[in-house]
Amino acid sequence: MRADCIYDIIKKFGCFSYDCILFDGPWGIGKTYAIDKALEEQENVCSISMFGLQNSQQIYHEVLCQFVLKNNKAGKIAGAATEVLDGISNIWKSVSSVKEVLQSIAREKELFLLLSKGFDSLHIIVIDDLERVSDRINIEEVFGIVEELKKCNNVKIILVANIDELQENNKEIFKKHNEKVIDRIYHITEKPEKINWGEIGIHAGFMQEFLSVHKVKNLRTLKKAQRFYDDVYILVNQIDNQQFKDEIRLICFAIVVESTDNLYYKQNDNEDDSNKKIFNELHNELLYRILLYLQEVRSSRNLVNILLEYYNNQIVLSTSDIMLEYKIFLQAGNKPNYFKTDDEIRRILPKIEDDIVKATTIGELNRNADEYEMWSETIGEDNASMLDKYREIVRNLLWNEVKKENEDILGYSYDLWHLEAEKVKEIYEEERNAVRKMVIQHYVDYLKETTKGKMAFEYSRKLREYCANNYYKEIIKENIDKLYNRKSFPVDEIDSVQYHTCYNIMSVLYHINQDRFLEYSDELSKQCDNMSAHRMDVLIREIIRIID
Repeated sequence: MRADCIYDIIKKFGCFSYDCILFDGPWGIGKTYAIDKALEEQENVCSISMFGLQNSQQIYHEVLCQFVLKNNKAGKIAGAATEVLDGISNIWKSVSSVKEVLQSIAREKELFLLLSKGFDSLHIIVIDDLERVSDRINIEEVFGIVEELKKCNNVKIILVANIDELQENNKEIFKKHNEKVIDRIYHITEKPEKINWGEIGIHAGFMQEFLSVHKVKNLRTLKKAQRFYDDVYILVNQIDNQQFKDEIRLICFAIVVESTDNLYYKQNDNEDDSNKKIFNELHNELLYRILLYLQEVRSSRNLVNILLEYYNNQIVLSTSDIMLEYKIFLQAGNKPNYFKTDDEIRRILPKIEDDIVKATTIGELNRNADEYEMWSETIGEDNASMLDKYREIVRNLLWNEVKKENEDILGYSYDLWHLEAEKVKEIYEEERNAVRKMVIQHYVDYLKETTKGKMAFEYSRKLREYCANNYYKEIIKENIDKLYNRKSFPVDEIDSVQYHTCYNIMSVLYHINQDRFLEYSDELSKQCDNMSAHRMDVLIREIIRIID
């Protein structure tokens, strides 16, 4: 049964002889949505979620508060409540205030049962999320309350549940007692056919087209997908290109729907067929399944990758990330690159190469180079000169970042940039390592000349930190000979900053080769004055204490 049927059933509920009905169906099928639509014009409705209630008797508190103690739609009832509360002392002599009445669950129950005798129109109580009932609450208790509410004048009950998700102990109770309490159960198997998508913030045209291809059954999944798109849209709302925004939305929906509902996941029916098993494993990879939604998009696969990683909380997405992808989107023309001919690809390659030359950030450079190499390789176009340009530019940009004291960028592998082209990956790693060597050589060359000043201290501190990294340690080892000179030790006339710089250098020397360091230090201490030898001895003992 489609969830649309809920609307017609509830509209006729007042004429039915049923006092309690239950709508059963999977989570997200649209039960609550359809019920809310059917009851939106009904004056006297109380909606309760069992999720979060710690005591079944709280149901009475909810119906009392929602039906009686409100004055927006139920003025007559509010007036009746006043009369009842004015005379409440005749029933409970010990009660001195309304507040005390409401603090007593038992009294709330009695108050509502008494007050319901004056109901002259239909009152509907919706009890939702029955399967999410707390461990402290037994379904039998809830059924007992429903039985009591059914006896009230002009009160009907709608229960909402996913019976399959009831806890095992509650399933047995449900099977035993449901026929006594529930007059009819409606099984909802399909989401509503007619949904006002605008009301839930989803573009109707997009949704109709999306569902015509991808048979999503879970309305909650679609709402989740819309929320993800709303999140990403904050970063794209300044872009004046509706097609790009539409593709962003499609990618967001593809990511959420396939990650949640696994529409295109295929079970391997024949485990003995190894070839089929391997084929299924490849096609069951999440990224592959997501791409099944995106066969007509112009946007790059890298955009899909970064949005998927953002959805999985693996990265922080920025406006600059989106803008770089937008530039690639514009380069692709009106037809996705994947569907272009060789000649069409050749026509866009010069523009991409121009963007490579003009790139001012590593991210922009890498994404354009990746795009160029991937398509030029596909059509057999010679890309050697472009790769040479890329090598030179990426090294310069990395070095410029280092000079701006952004050395952390040297710790980022090509994975951070979502590179796919193997040659670009290889060059990036080679140049990243080359710049790492340049950094160490620069520090060592500076320190071999002087250990004076704040710059020398900073270089020595970084050199000491890099010693903890095995990759950098090997580079330092290749350059260490330059630091075996008198300037690296606290001898002769020095100041406090220089003293700490020498400590850092001595720590590096000891870390690389302890025997050589101690032998050199012993020889140097015989050549300098007593105070210099004493300072060296203090630092050596401190270094040995910390490292060993």
